Amino acid sequence: MSSTEEDNALAAPSSKRRKYPRACDYCRRKKSDGPQMPNHRCSKCIYKKIDCTYVEPLHKHFYPSSHVNALESRMQKLERLVKQLDPDIDIAKELDEQDAPSRPNPSTVSESSQSKRAFPLAGFPIRDQTEYEPSEDESELQEVNLIEEFGKVSLRPASYLYHGKSSSMVLLRAAKDLNNMCGKEKASSVLRDQSRLFPYSPGPSEEFRWLSGTCPDRIPPFHDFPPQDLMRTLIDLYFAEVNAYSPLLHEPTFRQCVSQGLHLSPGGFGPTLLLVCATGARWSGDARTLGSGTSASTWPGWKWFQQVEDVYRSVVAPPDVYDLQIRVLMVMYLQGTTVTHACWATTGAGIRIGVEMGAHRKKRYEDEHSVEGELLKRAFWILVTQDWGMAFTTGRPASIHDEDTDLPLPIECDDEYWTDASGKPTFNQPPGKPSKVSFFICYLRLMQVLAFAVRTVYAINKSRVQLRHGDQQWEERTVAELDSALNRWVDAVPDHLKLIPQREDGLFFRQSATLFSHFYLFQIAVHRPFIDKRKRESPLSFTSIMICLNAAKSAIRVLDELYRRIGTPLHRNVGTLFFAAMVIILHISSEKGAGRSHTLETEVKEVQKCMEMLRAVEQE
Repeated sequence: MSSTEEDNALAAPSSKRRKYPRACDYCRRKKSDGPQMPNHRCSKCIYKKIDCTYVEPLHKHFYPSSHVNALESRMQKLERLVKQLDPDIDIAKELDEQDAPSRPNPSTVSESSQSKRAFPLAGFPIRDQTEYEPSEDESELQEVNLIEEFGKVSLRPASYLYHGKSSSMVLLRAAKDLNNMCGKEKASSVLRDQSRLFPYSPGPSEEFRWLSGTCPDRIPPFHDFPPQDLMRTLIDLYFAEVNAYSPLLHEPTFRQCVSQGLHLSPGGFGPTLLLVCATGARWSGDARTLGSGTSASTWPGWKWFQQVEDVYRSVVAPPDVYDLQIRVLMVMYLQGTTVTHACWATTGAGIRIGVEMGAHRKKRYEDEHSVEGELLKRAFWILVTQDWGMAFTTGRPASIHDEDTDLPLPIECDDEYWTDASGKPTFNQPPGKPSKVSFFICYLRLMQVLAFAVRTVYAINKSRVQLRHGDQQWEERTVAELDSALNRWVDAVPDHLKLIPQREDGLFFRQSATLFSHFYLFQIAVHRPFIDKRKRESPLSFTSIMICLNAAKSAIRVLDELYRRIGTPLHRNVGTLFFAAMVIILHISSEKGAGRSHTLETEVKEVQKCMEMLRAVEQE
């Protein structure tokens, strides 16, 4: 019997009710649940009060294997043609990324690629969300509707947004899992038919609009860049004076992006380059770095910084690595101005953006190292160190604590060894070759000690009571633990960064002097609370006074050696000079009060050295 004859027989009147093996015509068009309902009348027909009919023929489509083989052969030929036009293209990767957002990602172009687009943030297969509008025929019983709504909720937004254990998103995910176990039998046909209609889970309904993906941030192209010769000089200065200590950017990739003109396109690389130039302008004597007018407009690089500040960024846009890099660079620039108070809010905003991206968790990074993941990791670590440093110098709570993060440390590999000749990430530092990144890793470990000190010996009384850490013995134990941590840190410093006066001038000498000057600064930080007059009754008082005084003199001696050999104590050591000078001034005042001023000539000379070095930094 043919398909048409079968359908006519189904529709013909009969004295006995037959069991229909198919849904009615309306249900087949709407993919509903006719065969499962009583009397073979589906919920749609009952709700709309229409008759179930079985007159439309069944259409079964079969494709012969020869047709499928011909299509596959045609695809292979097209792929070969594309390969001939662009030998470096990865077709499978391009097909996977065809729905990626239009905003360019961080400056991580493969060195072997000749295209002008930046790397996408690899390793996170995130599906795009599109707005979903329900049709007029989706009304069901109230209980089934509830389960169906949970089926529409997408828990994977268009850009990666981190949600922790207490998040309501996690609760929704649990509810969806519960639906899969408990609601499957009742609503199986609804959810199954919905998946046929919407195979890509297009997104939340009106009730869950707050879960929809955010709109992309369309950063306009920038045009007011420094002249080419000045730009090259400023980039060189940035990588020599800043990136060598805080390795935010991958130098080979960054320079390649500049040469390809990526900064002239919309996206985040343009403002990144402007801020690199603005930061590098601090060490340039070129008059073209100065603006016209008065006050801030005359600061070197201010005109490029202000361009970024005026347009960046949309608060509803999904974050990416450019956002972190730009926040770091803004703080680096502001630290060299008279408006350093603005660094606090800028760093806090960067920390929030990084946490939103999940940059503080190790699961955010793929198992195999990637250039994109390493840039994200380094940008967030630099923000964390900036935050902890300002929390100490301002006496304010940090935005994030060490126990809130479990991201790995940066890879100890110099920029030139990140990729092989083909552009594949290998991160293979040659054996026996000291890494320039070792400085930053050692500095991170030192900052962890400082962060712990700020949360313990500098804690307010309320925090101490809540933690039951208010007794005097607790202070002694904590200070002893911090001293032990500092001593262990010194033992772990690699040989090429150990403090050796005979070391040749060069980057490692500057890094070593900076590292150990901060070590002495953090020694002062641990013991400073106990040199106050109100703490003079503490058993730690006399010991802390001597440790702070010796640490201050040692820091001045290290930086004075650096100053005599290279002509500057480096701008990043200004805070150390200030604290060291203040400790010695306090000691001088104390000794004068006790009538022992005739023994203070050495201390006065130490303070004079600090003033001389501070003036040298001011003239840079």
